[in-house]
Amino acid sequence: MNLNNRTILIIALVLAAVTGLVAYYYLSETAVAGDAVPVLVADVDVGANTVMSQEMVRVQQIPTKYAHPQALRSPQAVNGKISKAQLLKGEQILSSKVSDREQPGDRFSYKIPDKMRAMTLAVNEVTGVAGFPTVGDIVDILLTKGKDEGAVTTTVLQNKEILATGSVSIPQEDGEQRIVPTVTLCVTPEEAQQISTYESTGKVRFTLRSPADKEVAALAPASAQ
Repeated sequence: MNLNNRTILIIALVLAAVTGLVAYYYLSETAVAGDAVPVLVADVDVGANTVMSQEMVRVQQIPTKYAHPQALRSPQAVNGKISKAQLLKGEQILSSKVSDREQPGDRFSYKIPDKMRAMTLAVNEVTGVAGFPTVGDIVDILLTKGKDEGAVTTTVLQNKEILATGSVSIPQEDGEQRIVPTVTLCVTPEEAQQISTYESTGKVRFTLRSPADKEVAALAPASAQ
């Protein structure tokens, strides 16, 4: 075998080895790609505290070893939920980064429906229906103006949901602190303004509804005369 033939043989062996390595790498990657799972990724940049929709996300197939254990798998899993943090385009969407609004431990503000407001009112055993109302109950709000024979009571708002109950500490003139029960209602921005005005012009109290009663009653103001 002359030098030229030997050189050709060496080159052929090297090319065969390279070809074998390339084929092995390709087959290995193909095998990994075949072992893929669907994960949900952001299709656009999503800011924190954003109500999410299916149009903001897409399903992407990725190798199983790269899929995060908390990665969501379908667009329906985020529809209507709120992003707890910023999500970058192409980022896997994790269950820990979206809120279901009703999920325990989430911020209270996540529980407020869109275009609504939470408003807290101080109550007592009488105005607060003896403390019976609780989260999820529905109440009407009554406003009484005047005193004695000149008093007039009007049902000013109906079917208002209670988002939370609690208490607040109010300082007294003698320096002591008095614990006052509170009720937090779900109202529109306009209703929040109305309630604030009602509190300054008269006495506000609640009536508790049956959960099955959604009727808006047409009630005339009631006077003491």
